Amino acid sequence: MDPRAGALTRRSLLGLAAAAAAAAALPGCGDGSARWSTDTTTDRPDDVLTLATDAYVFGYPMILLDIMRAASGPTNTIDHSVLPDPYDRGVARLSHDMVYSQAWLDLAEEPMVLQIPGMEPDRFWLFQLIDGWANTVHDLTSENPRTTDEADGPPFTYALTGPQWAGELPARMTRLHMPSTRSTIVGRIQINGAADAPKVNQWQQQLKLIPLSAWNRGELDATVSRVHPIDRGPEPPTKRIAALDGRTYLNRLCRLMLADPPAVVDEPLMRKLAAIDIQPGGAVIDQSAEVLDEAVRQGQRRIADWKDPTARYVNGWEIPIDLGTFGTDYLRRAATTRRSPGLAPIRDVLYANLEAPTTDQGRPLRYRIRFEAGQWPPVEAFASITAYDTQGFLVPNPDQIYSIGHHPAVVAAPDGSVELAIQQQDPRPEVPAGNWLPIPSTGDFSLTLRLYAPREDALDGQWKPPPMTRLD
Repeated sequence: MDPRAGALTRRSLLGLAAAAAAAAALPGCGDGSARWSTDTTTDRPDDVLTLATDAYVFGYPMILLDIMRAASGPTNTIDHSVLPDPYDRGVARLSHDMVYSQAWLDLAEEPMVLQIPGMEPDRFWLFQLIDGWANTVHDLTSENPRTTDEADGPPFTYALTGPQWAGELPARMTRLHMPSTRSTIVGRIQINGAADAPKVNQWQQQLKLIPLSAWNRGELDATVSRVHPIDRGPEPPTKRIAALDGRTYLNRLCRLMLADPPAVVDEPLMRKLAAIDIQPGGAVIDQSAEVLDEAVRQGQRRIADWKDPTARYVNGWEIPIDLGTFGTDYLRRAATTRRSPGLAPIRDVLYANLEAPTTDQGRPLRYRIRFEAGQWPPVEAFASITAYDTQGFLVPNPDQIYSIGHHPAVVAAPDGSVELAIQQQDPRPEVPAGNWLPIPSTGDFSLTLRLYAPREDALDGQWKPPPMTRLD
């Protein structure tokens, strides 16, 4: 989920909830009412390097989102993507089954009205509302649109209100409080292959994002939107953030916290960081540049090396089970945002990731994944598997096959099992077209299995994805 710039080719979409977490108390969410004591005494005498490294991890999601926002189009407008391809560099690990709609919001002046049209009953959609710290605050889906007037059906109309707003809303409008003035909408709409793009674009164009004042004046055509490819630039936002030196990074964090302060529950850390002037509106001036730059290096390593201690590990797959809101687990928040900003809550999309290191000195390898009869992923919507290169981008191939499982549909054997061919060489006609996923000819790669609207037996771990086995 990412950068977008003044030029269309530089705008990109978050590839970005529990609708829970009470706004003002949500750990890690900015609440304009949050304030902390100016007493900077700490429980232990942390040195500058320790504090700056902790601040790097703490601020990573906010700064990454800000880098993406800075490269985007105007706030309070919508960017719609087309079907992604391997040359999209805005966000790692994009789905090839969904097209994205994203808006960077500024809720300081007034609420924004979001209206989602009614789509076909079998078309899955998901709209996440993410705060300035990368927490998913609300998740709206075709399975559960979470409105106050669901009995009346679509379109579904929401007022997205900032932390300080208080006022009356029109009838048949659901209020969704956001604890950050700088928030983000990350929308996904199911696409059934390239031929389905005009239909999806029709739904995209019916989305509305309008200031409340304009809505009240009846200006219902005030939405500003664009349709374009995702970021084609050479550098993903993770490289841009990695290039920031320590002083620039920490001062940027101080500046951003003026608009969206940390939550009250972040006060213990903020009291410590204030000892080196890392606070809303602060500036890190007196500290050694060498120490601050070393903090960047240590923070980057800490984020990159993080392993999810709560994930399920099954048959080589890693299944995160705690996504969307992060509380005061700042390292989880940073590492998850670095890997893919805007990952959906598990109740909406269950992700299973498999790393596949190749060790045969460049010799192309062949793999199989076999789902026994009755063991295809249990979902209310659909499931798919996507292949990625070492940077997390789609794998180029002449057949332009980037994911399987959804479109075209997989073909089951006579006994009801489904076997997928994971290899670079084209195995057709022995393998049905819908059962072949190309991978790089050489080098490492990874897979992501996505279950859209997963059923309970997938959520609680009763269902398990099968292993990927090497053919030769």
